[in-house]
This record gives sequence, C-alpha cells and structure tokens, in this order.
Amino acid sequence: MKEKKVELLNNIRHRLSYYRNLGADPLSLATGCAVKVDLLRIVYPAMEKIRLYLQSKNLRIAEREDADIFYADSDSIEINRKILPLGEKVNLNYKNESEIRAIILVQVYQLAANEADKFIKKVMPAYESLCECAPVINVGKGHSIVTPFREDEFMLADLISYNKGEELIAANNDTMHIIDPTSLPSDYRQVSGSISNSLNDLFVVGAYKDLKIAPVLNGPTEELREELYKNSKRFANEIGAKLLDIEQPKKGRLLLGATVIASSDKKPPMFHDKADNGMKIIITRPLGELSPITTYLSTAIDESIIDELEKKGIDLDTLEKIKEKAVNIISSPNKAMGEVIAKYLPDLNEDFSKEKHIVSATDVTGPGILVVWEQANLTNTHIKLYDFPLLFPEISEFATENFLMPNATAGTNGGFIIISPEEIYEDVIKDLKYKGYDPYVIGEIVEKGKKEVDAPKNITKYILDQEVLSKFNLY
Repeated sequence: MKEKKVELLNNIRHRLSYYRNLGADPLSLATGCAVKVDLLRIVYPAMEKIRLYLQSKNLRIAEREDADIFYADSDSIEINRKILPLGEKVNLNYKNESEIRAIILVQVYQLAANEADKFIKKVMPAYESLCECAPVINVGKGHSIVTPFREDEFMLADLISYNKGEELIAANNDTMHIIDPTSLPSDYRQVSGSISNSLNDLFVVGAYKDLKIAPVLNGPTEELREELYKNSKRFANEIGAKLLDIEQPKKGRLLLGATVIASSDKKPPMFHDKADNGMKIIITRPLGELSPITTYLSTAIDESIIDELEKKGIDLDTLEKIKEKAVNIISSPNKAMGEVIAKYLPDLNEDFSKEKHIVSATDVTGPGILVVWEQANLTNTHIKLYDFPLLFPEISEFATENFLMPNATAGTNGGFIIISPEEIYEDVIKDLKYKGYDPYVIGEIVEKGKKEVDAPKNITKYILDQEVLSKFNLY
C-alpha cells in the first residue's frame, strides 16, 4: 500500500512539473481561478477606460455578459478568425462592408495583467487594428487569460458576419490551459471539458441548435496538436455540432477551448422583472466539482494532507477515484440541461407567462453558490436558501477546513441555477430528472424590492472567503 501511495504521489508531481513547463498553473486552476485575468480589478476597469474612445472608432464593447446574444439567420453566419500581436497596431487585410460582431480571446503576459493601465497598453493597439475591419464592430464577448511567457501573447478575434434574421444567436469563447492537471493533455476529457465549459453559456440561455465549434487548440508538438484536434472532432460528432476548420494561434504552450455558436427560437431567460414571492430556486445538480481535484493535487505539495484524510477514512486511492468522478462530471456537456431550459422559455413572438416560463437561469461555475446572490441583485429580490447540495460534501468540507480552497462550492462547467414560478417548478424538476440530472429546490423568493440572500450557517463549512460570506445573511 505504501509503495502505491509513493507511486501515486510521484505521478502527480511529475504531471505538475510537466504542466508548469507548458505555462499552466495547475494549482490556481484547481482552486477555481484558472488562468483568467482578474475581472473586477483589471478587465472591467480597463474596458471602462477605453470604451468611449473605441466607440468613436465604431468598435462597441458590450457590458459584461456571459454570452453574446443577437438576432440573425443562422445559415448565413460566417466566422473569420484573425490572430493579432499585443502592443502594436497591424493591418489585418480584412474589410467587411456590413456591421459585424467579434468574440475576443486575449492571452497576455502575467506582469502586464496586474494593472489596468498595463493591460490597456497591450490590448488597445489590437482593438484599434480591428476598427479597420468593418463600419461597425460589436464586441459581444471577451475572455482574457494570462501566460508566464512574454512571447506567447496574442489576441484572437473571431469576426462574425451574418444576415439579419429572426433566430436568436448566442456566441461565446472560453479557453484555458488544462482541465485536469493530473492527466495527460491528450486525455479526451481535457478537450471535452474545455469546450463544454464554453458551451455552458449557450445552453443556459436555451441555445443548443445549429451548434458550431471553432476550436482554440495548441500544444508543444505537432503530434499533440493533432491529438487535440482529433479529440475536438470526436466531441463535435458526439454532441451533434459542426467543427470549423479554422486558423489556430500557434502561440502558447498549451491552449484548450473554443468559440462556440448556437441558435434558438426562444427568448433568453432574462425576465428579471417578473420575479415574485414564492418562486423557487432550483439547482440542476449539486455543487463543488473542483474540491476533489484541488485536494488531490494538494497531497503532492503537503503529504500531511494524506494523513489528515486518512483520519477521516479517506485514503489516497479513494480520493483518486473521487477525483476521477469529478473530472467525468466536468467533461460532460450540459446540452440536455439547455433543452429543458428552452422548453420553459417563450417563443420569440410570445409574452412571458408565469404559468409556462422560467424567470432566469445562470450557470454555477467559479463563484459557486455566490451566483444566487447575483440573481438576487438582478431580480431585486430577497432569497432564502434552505440547502446547497454538494457533490462531495466530505471533500469540500475537508478542502475548506484545511485552507485548500477559498470557496469549495466552486466548479467548472457547472450546473444551472433556475428561478421558477410555483406553477411549473415541479414540472421543471421532473424534466431534469428525466434527462438524468439530480435537481433540488434549494430556496425561494421571500420578498420583492430587497436584494438579500439568507443562507444556513453551515455554509461556512465550505467557504473561507469572507468577501463571499459577507454577501449572505447567515441563520
């Protein structure tokens, strides 16, 4: 048994070293930070500073949205990908005569990602380069990640041309360095998890038809790049999507993700003003996918964690099995959740009805249970939480009490939080169960006109972050 433990630990350490050499930060990924540039401190302030100037150049940057939503004829959509350097203006040799949309991915050197003004100096010339591409450019979604290698910086702009139409179109990009740092990048779940994470923001608004995937893939060798592309093709076939043959960055040691597009004949679940007393808060599956991965990785850094786990009756072999279960969940697309969401949305020419339609839906990823507070703010309501089911409560509690995670309710490619009228919530639950999910009613709206969330005190067993806890009234 001891020999097996040594072998497991050596394997984990070997993988951690491998991914660090590829520019990935495995431990920040596992704690839910992934590789994003800090949104609140850097990205949002930077965008506010440059928004008006770029608008004068006919480039419009949307307010924060999980996905870009617009109306078009889905058959007319074309994506033209441009890869730009940061910090300098270039001629892209591309001109569209009509208004276009853009989905942006930025990979920026980490020392340029710690201040808004430094970030602006990197991205502004690239945005100015885009201004020449069309009479009006709407940047509907941006995603920014960091790299420890200065030479790996770039902006990827997926320029979307289209004809006006009646279909709702949702587009998104999510790109990361790795899903599971304890497995090889050629593991199919790395690609399926990263692309599923991007698709989640489409499914949560009920958009799952006419799926198109424009992959963002890179690796240090041609062999690995071919393996990643092959896995992307397999994933697209399995989910019924069209995989686009499109230019790749060829910068960065490891990149996994995609720009994804889907259509819908329904209005999006954004009826926040219709929220009312008695409406139910539904979670489509329990929280906390990341806690087993974090805990498993942490054993390689501090072996005393193994001893503490064993005191709770969890050996390293058992933890590895739990971690594998978590990775399988993360790497499974939530398309069927999107189908259920769409069932309870009004047609594009139909008004909202509480007898038939849900009020809102959002995915539970990095913030974990904090998304309920975000929904309370959007709907201007007082929500009372009765429960917050966790996938691995014992591991989540362990990760918290041993200071391994600031928020053990966090996830990647997580389930959805739905606000449903009383009239239909039982049907929503039934449909989710029929699709194979494990939904729960975790609370309800108790008051309108007051942005608050009450939560059980035992939430502190799973969240260390005082800023997150301060958003809840504990009872």
